[in-house]
Amino acid sequence: MVRSLWALVLALSWTATLIARPALAETVVVNTLEWPPYTSAELPRGGATTDVITQAFAAAGIESDVKYLPWKRAISSAKDDGSVAGYFPGYHCRHVEGFIASNPIGAGPLGFAEHTSAPVTWESIDDIGKQKLKIGTVLGYSNTDEFDEKAGTGWIRSIPAPDDLTNLRKLVRQRIDMAVIDKLVLSYILATEPSLSDDADSLQFNARPLEDKTLYLCFIDDEAGRAMRDIFNAGLATIDIEKTVEDYFENQF
Repeated sequence: MVRSLWALVLALSWTATLIARPALAETVVVNTLEWPPYTSAELPRGGATTDVITQAFAAAGIESDVKYLPWKRAISSAKDDGSVAGYFPGYHCRHVEGFIASNPIGAGPLGFAEHTSAPVTWESIDDIGKQKLKIGTVLGYSNTDEFDEKAGTGWIRSIPAPDDLTNLRKLVRQRIDMAVIDKLVLSYILATEPSLSDDADSLQFNARPLEDKTLYLCFIDDEAGRAMRDIFNAGLATIDIEKTVEDYFENQF
């Protein structure tokens, strides 16, 4: 009897919480970028990671309004526009000061694209510097702390580009030796980009990944932002993220 009463109290408490939450923000605005297959205005449900985000907010009784912007603008708008709660997906939330991270919203295998005729063997980041390889990166993107630090000192020859597609076009022509890229992004671009259709077989993911990167939703680090982060995390806890992403890819690609 005591256990049944306790279960009823918990259920009523959780229901009351969900009912109260929309009063905080019936709709929350979050920024993202065009980064298919994770996020894109052109993809069903906005992409696999956007699907996770909207489901997590919905589980907390909140509707999400996702804005698609260039990456740097997505971050600056989240910081400066008081109507925006945050941005995603970040490998961390230290791109600029003033943000805090949600619980993980997924993960992405980060590594290098390379030309099949010139595969690269490396064991450490220093090996890349020693070989004097030209590495394509995307302007404004974070990679790993060690890679970014050594690229910043010039030990690694980083060649910035505006986007992943530009890097892959350079790689096809072997103007660079490798390009930092997410494995699923590489697969998506090679499968869908017409300008690479004749050269897709000449590119591959390097055998050694940099890191399996955790993804986060970055909230404004103030009282309201921290409260929204906690609400989002509660909704996120009800979702099987890995299964949600797997189901998305299985049904869409």
